Amino acid sequence: MRTRSILGVGAALLLSGGLVLAQQQAPKPAPEMSQIANFEGTWNCSGKALDSPMGPGGSMSGTVEVRRDLGGFWQSGVVKAKMANQPLFEGRFHVTYNPGAKQFVMLWVDSMGGWSRTTSNGWKGDTLIYEGDAYMGPQTFKSRDTFTRSGAATLKHTWEAQIGGKWAPMGEETCTKK
Repeated sequence: MRTRSILGVGAALLLSGGLVLAQQQAPKPAPEMSQIANFEGTWNCSGKALDSPMGPGGSMSGTVEVRRDLGGFWQSGVVKAKMANQPLFEGRFHVTYNPGAKQFVMLWVDSMGGWSRTTSNGWKGDTLIYEGDAYMGPQTFKSRDTFTRSGAATLKHTWEAQIGGKWAPMGEETCTKK
């Protein structure tokens, strides 16, 4: 019986020692986060929103500030945009890479009460597409954001919503890195 106790204590010490060692080795961000590093920085954007069930359309301009965040596990951004006769629009997003699902995940919230969770399989050539569910007030719909890069300092961004089972364009903008 005493031998079992000594073996039990020894096993417990080995396990706890392994836990301490595991705690000392900090996790590292997924290497895939480097695929979206080009988004980091300050961008000037201009484009147009289209009339939609979400609101009236019109010309718009704004800025996007994106930075690496939380030890490199996330990328965070602030979007500020202005349209004529509309209050200042502000949105915030956080992006990470989910190694288990092998997808980028974007969480979005904005000053109109909207929010979404979308995913992307990553860049296909110069195009990156996020799709998922979006919510605005009582409305729930599928959303899609498409980013197309041309060089290191220019991006085209289009956004769409699925209305009546069909994708409808909601707007587009071109962004240039400062």
